[in-house]
Amino acid sequence: MRRFNKPFYAPIGRRIKKQREKRKLTRDKFAAMADISDKFLYDIEVGNKGISADTLCRISDVLGVSADWLLRGKEFTKEP
Repeated sequence: MRRFNKPFYAPIGRRIKKQREKRKLTRDKFAAMADISDKFLYDIEVGNKGISADTLCRISDVLGVSADWLLRGKEFTKEP
């Protein structure tokens, strides 16, 4: 059985919530736009649930930020 890694997912949820609030979107409206339930969005934002790559991409599209930024808190740049 896989263990849930809250320390990994909690910062992702905080970044999602911060961007959602910055865009003045309610949880209900944003969840509908991202095609997820408002309960699931709440669980993501407080770090109780992880998200699939598909959900991450939908959320990043709605927020207008990169999935990389949601995951890492910064854009990925590869050093030459």
